[in-house]
Amino acid sequence: MSQPTSKKSLLRYFGLGELAAHGGNAILAFWMIMGMAFFLFADQNLIAPNLRNIAGSFGITDQKEIDWKLGGLIPICFFVLGGLVSVYMGYLTQRFPRKPLVIGTVLLGEIPCLLSGFARNYEEFLILRTLTGFGLGGSFPLLFSLVGDYFSDKSRSTAAGYLSLSIGLGVGLGQLVGGSFGTADPINGWRQSFIYMAAPSFLFMLVYGLFCKEPVRGGSEKELASLTPDSLDVNSEAVRLTWKDIKNIFQSKTNVGIFMQGIPGCVPWGVFFVFLNDYYEFSYGLPKDQASALVIFAALGIFAGTFFGGVIGQKLYDTNKKFLPIFCGSSILLGIIPTIYLLYAKNIAGSPTFIFINILAGIIISVTGPNVRALIINVNPPKSRSSMFALYNLTDNLGNGLGPAMAALILTVLPDRTQAFTIAILFWIPCGLAWFYILKNFKHDEQKMHEELAAEASRIKRTA
Repeated sequence: MSQPTSKKSLLRYFGLGELAAHGGNAILAFWMIMGMAFFLFADQNLIAPNLRNIAGSFGITDQKEIDWKLGGLIPICFFVLGGLVSVYMGYLTQRFPRKPLVIGTVLLGEIPCLLSGFARNYEEFLILRTLTGFGLGGSFPLLFSLVGDYFSDKSRSTAAGYLSLSIGLGVGLGQLVGGSFGTADPINGWRQSFIYMAAPSFLFMLVYGLFCKEPVRGGSEKELASLTPDSLDVNSEAVRLTWKDIKNIFQSKTNVGIFMQGIPGCVPWGVFFVFLNDYYEFSYGLPKDQASALVIFAALGIFAGTFFGGVIGQKLYDTNKKFLPIFCGSSILLGIIPTIYLLYAKNIAGSPTFIFINILAGIIISVTGPNVRALIINVNPPKSRSSMFALYNLTDNLGNGLGPAMAALILTVLPDRTQAFTIAILFWIPCGLAWFYILKNFKHDEQKMHEELAAEASRIKRTA
């Protein structure tokens, strides 16, 4: 068996067979994208296991002040800047190639992450953590847009699952590294975690910049497959975004449904990733390393749910497209039960049963992520995807910044942390119900997108 055939068979085994058709450079680029996503998002949860350690370094001792300054204000500032960058990135992708934009966002995100470890006071730390929004806000629409051009709709849920898994693993590793360093050195250990989590990104960025090419925009769409790469470059009308296309983004009922589920859905994730570690430590009286370990078990569940959610979602989509939104909405609603139980476990906290429930909750609540990202790619034409992902980023991934802020605001109204966090988790109810609105509309929107691509391909052939 030849080497290319062997490589293709191996990729097909992992559900990535379509990647081999793009050649070795695309395979390298895909793994570099995975690596950059991993370390970009690894810094997102470094604060959570060290809320009090960081606060102590800056002379903050009051519990409400800790919750607000580290769990609320920082995510709000991050959200505002990252959201603006994310939306503007959708515009920039229509003017410039995506490869230099990826490199730029990695630099703008990881440099302040690295410098966060050297912050001398809270004000400096706030500014640096806000500036990391450049990286996370800018990279999200870019990376998923690139992945969408390597795969057709027959593999996108799986491919999005891999990229989402890489993001989730990064967040989980940040939790582990932050907790480990914070336990070993309660004074300055948290500083080391920011440095170690930022440094590897520069290597992945360098390899991607020197050796990788970006895929042809729209090249994986069957309607555009017969067109030459030159006719699909960034200046082509087939892939250049117009104000009419932006208007169409909001006219798509599927896109509206995605926004409807993303806005309330971000709030529980804020509790899960920012406050849960601290909650285990001080509400259940667990040691810091044991509390961190429990959250890591939940993260392991999230890793499994993210990957297998994408694989299962792809199988359901191939069997009957309507099964996909039913699967997503039902999983979100079902996940409320074990997640709320985590807040009321009391005497069972720290037992093997509690570990299992952490893992189970992580699995159930995470299966939707890769599927909604694949759905965005499937119902939006190539020229609209970066902008749609940028807008979606405001209500979902950057919602990990808004979510903690919302939870912190709830805490100011309800001083009882258990009640406040329970209310925050119940935001998953409208999130899950929104998926039944998506169920009603997404097949029509997907078909409409393919019809528009076919018409655009015909027009380009006539004028070529």
